[in-house]
Amino acid sequence: MLLFGIDFVLKPIPMRKIVLFYFLLATAQIAVAQEKHVLITDTADSKSITKNVFDIEEVQVTAKLSDANLKSGSTGLLIDVKQLKQLPKLIGESDPYKALQYMGGVSQAGEANSGLYVRGGNNDQNLILFNGSMIQNPTHVLGMFSVFNPDLIGEMRFIKSGMPAEYGGRLSSIVEINTDNSIPDSLKIKGSVGLISSRISTQIPIERKISIYASWRGSYISSIILPLLSKVGIDSLLTQNKYEFWDANAGFIYNISQKTRLTGSFYIGKDDFRAGELKQVNLSSNYTFWQNTTAGIQLNHIFNEKWSMNHQLNYSEFQIQTTLDWYNSKQSIKSQLKNINYKSDFFNIINNNHKLKFGVEISYYNALPNHFTSDSIVSSDVNTDYNYIHSTQITFYGRDEWTWRNWQFNLGLRTNLYAHIGPYTDFNEIADIIYNKNKIIKTYSGIEPRFFSRYLINSKSSIKVSATNHIQYLNQIPIFSIGIPMDLQIPASLFVKPQESWHFSGGYFRNLDDNNWEISIEVYYKNFKNLLEFNNGENGTFSNGMYENSLQSGTGWTYGSEWKLSKNYGKLTGWISYNLAWNYRQFSEINNGLPFLDRNDRRHDLSVVGMYEIDKKWHLSAVFVYATGSRLNLPLSWFIIDNKYVLEYGKYNAFVMPAYHRLDVSLNYKLKPWHGINSELDFSIYNLYNRYNPYQIYFNPANQKIMMSYLLPIIPSISWNFKF
Repeated sequence: MLLFGIDFVLKPIPMRKIVLFYFLLATAQIAVAQEKHVLITDTADSKSITKNVFDIEEVQVTAKLSDANLKSGSTGLLIDVKQLKQLPKLIGESDPYKALQYMGGVSQAGEANSGLYVRGGNNDQNLILFNGSMIQNPTHVLGMFSVFNPDLIGEMRFIKSGMPAEYGGRLSSIVEINTDNSIPDSLKIKGSVGLISSRISTQIPIERKISIYASWRGSYISSIILPLLSKVGIDSLLTQNKYEFWDANAGFIYNISQKTRLTGSFYIGKDDFRAGELKQVNLSSNYTFWQNTTAGIQLNHIFNEKWSMNHQLNYSEFQIQTTLDWYNSKQSIKSQLKNINYKSDFFNIINNNHKLKFGVEISYYNALPNHFTSDSIVSSDVNTDYNYIHSTQITFYGRDEWTWRNWQFNLGLRTNLYAHIGPYTDFNEIADIIYNKNKIIKTYSGIEPRFFSRYLINSKSSIKVSATNHIQYLNQIPIFSIGIPMDLQIPASLFVKPQESWHFSGGYFRNLDDNNWEISIEVYYKNFKNLLEFNNGENGTFSNGMYENSLQSGTGWTYGSEWKLSKNYGKLTGWISYNLAWNYRQFSEINNGLPFLDRNDRRHDLSVVGMYEIDKKWHLSAVFVYATGSRLNLPLSWFIIDNKYVLEYGKYNAFVMPAYHRLDVSLNYKLKPWHGINSELDFSIYNLYNRYNPYQIYFNPANQKIMMSYLLPIIPSISWNFKF
């Protein structure tokens, strides 16, 4: 399969303006002496305004500090988005978000999966923010793409330990992605055209202080690629699958003054999926769609050299629905979550040392955990009763970061008050209990202490330790294991307690050879309370009413070590990351109450990333990943009683899938300029040695066999990128 794409950028920065910038940069000392402006930065909030000594809106220069890994605090390191875009592309498109799977502490999610399983946590335990709005499901096409258009990503931050107090609501990690907030001096257009998908984005300056941007991206895999695969003899069941998506972004940037900025953003994206191979399990047809919608507005203001503030109001919505034709009966399951969030925080510097940050966050949630409908009577308990879960939350937080000699400390505290409110009906056998609108049904509260410390041993090495507590009120629980994506959105409520976790982490970091090389060794331990498991099965899945009766609550713990070696400079750059981890769960009604290894337990996880600049024209990159197979709970044997299958299981999650490994390569060639057009060719191969990594393993009662499905074979691609 050969894929072609075209990337283009119109109207680059004029050379005279670049020369002017470097001239101004060389005279910065003189300008700083003449101006009274002071740079104000907040290491924990990349959206805070920074006073600029020079008003040069058309040029943006960024650089990575050579010892950033040694000195970085609890707010984590900004991800080098430009570097991640140089990695081999998946089906012709770079995806910095998906590349986070190659970072230390993140387990390989599996074939065509953008899920992040950070230090033994579940996929729903990551707080993913896009311009401040919560993204509940960050994937397109079962994870082949993320929802983030790579042409719009301005900066990305990833925090996996020592989480500062201003972030909360999740147990495992923070992924914060923001669009580029610079105002261009002229119209800019970027785009890509290919056989898999196309995208286009534009930035339009209205005047020096105002600009707007918009983008669109869509796929047509089922219209072009799958028919071609069918003609060349690829598995007919695979080519019967349908994968389509589209998304759109829009926003504006308004620099009201040097001290005040107003920004707004909007995103909407939708996926459609059909799994053709499920005809083997008597699903004559199936259809799944999921959709993300976000909107937000942010106001940043600097009062003086020591005070700044940030206000943001965000809306997000996620919905997913699956419809099945099962034995001539149409079954439909829907789940959704809506969220309105207001956050206000203030940043203050005391004595040029203590950096204080404090604020308040108010949220309202409206969730539909599950709504099941059917056009006929099936053997399960089907009724028309279902509930929306309405809840509200208020959080106060504060933290102080200061440096004393070679020590840096970050102490923080979050306090939460969460309430499940009416309307709500408690369905039970005796008599339904009805709660009226805005009636407080159940409250939960908690205090989350945060501690982080870093000690600089010398100019080449440091030690970091952290201990943090986290509370999570929103849950996303998968209910299917037959290859169809379906997650229930379940917030804390009358019968569902919030999840809790303590996370302890420590690491040693060292730079070698004038900071050209970096090595790090980290160890961690996490424990979990009130983890949720859903009883997969007909009675639990295909019913309404009290879904809480099908949930089980348990505990868990995970521990491991992370080893990383990086080379940052020279013709050859990249890193090697290795994780060794154990991940346990314990539920009173599972595995006879004994501890068992979690489905996401992967003992070994290895990523090798290399980028080599052959010369000024040729650039080579490659990624190799290896991970121990995830665990499944499959039957050891089965027999038939009264025309019904009875399955016999052994120890819970005792089955281990085959190991996952893959090699991707990319070769980039920069062409000679032609009539002012700079262009390059990019040759990429996904899954170079055509490894058949299993996508799904399940029991098929039709032929009484364990079935294994595959998704992506070797995929070569070529793209032509140009700009003028």
